[in-house]
Amino acid sequence: MSKLKIYACSGVGSAQSNRVAKELENSGWMMNETLRKYLGTSKDGGCAEYFLYIFIPESELGKYNAVIYNKRKQQLKTFEYVRELFVGHGYGTETEMLNIIRKGIETTFGMSVENVLSVIRSGGRLEGVGIATEIVLAIISAVMSIVIAVVSGIIAYCQNVQIAKYTAPTMQEIEDSTPAESDLFASSKKKGLLFAVVAAAGVAIYKIFK
Repeated sequence: MSKLKIYACSGVGSAQSNRVAKELENSGWMMNETLRKYLGTSKDGGCAEYFLYIFIPESELGKYNAVIYNKRKQQLKTFEYVRELFVGHGYGTETEMLNIIRKGIETTFGMSVENVLSVIRSGGRLEGVGIATEIVLAIISAVMSIVIAVVSGIIAYCQNVQIAKYTAPTMQEIEDSTPAESDLFASSKKKGLLFAVVAAAGVAIYKIFK
C-alpha cells in the first residue's frame, strides 16, 4: 500500500511563475527538455495535473458535475494555447504532448488517469474507494499552488515571444479551472469529513513512497 507523505511549503506563486518563464526563455537548444519537464509531473516541478479533466471523453461528460464540466472547457483552451508552442515550433506532436501530460498525472497519483477520474466522478461515494479518494484529495490539495504557478509561467513565456494565435488564459481563468478538492463535492451540500480534514491540511509539496 502506498504511503502519502506531505510537507508544508511557502514561496510559490508569482516568483515560481517568473522563474519558469525565465528558464524557458534561456533554455536555448535545451528548450524541448525544459518544456517537457514543465508539462510533466509536479514531482519534477511540472504542471501535468492541471490538465486532468481534458482526458474526460465527450461521451462521459454527463457523469460529471457542472464545475468539472466548466473546468474541462477552460483546460482545453489552455491546452490549445500551449500546443501552439509545443507543436507549432517543432518540440513534438500533439499526441506526444498528451502522452507527457498523461504520464505526469499518473506518476503523481500512482494510478491511471482513468482511475483518478473514476475517484473524482464518484465523489468518494463508491464503496471501496475510500483510501484512493483520500490520496487523490490530498495530492490535489498539495500540488495545485505549484501547478498554477508553472502553467502561468508557460503562458507568460508564450505571451512574451508572441507565438500563440489563441487568446492567452488569464491568471484568474487558470486558477478557476485548476482541479480542486471541492470538485468532488460540487453537487452535494454536505462536503463530508474527508474533505474537511484534507482541506485543513494546508499542504503544498508531497512525496509518495510505495
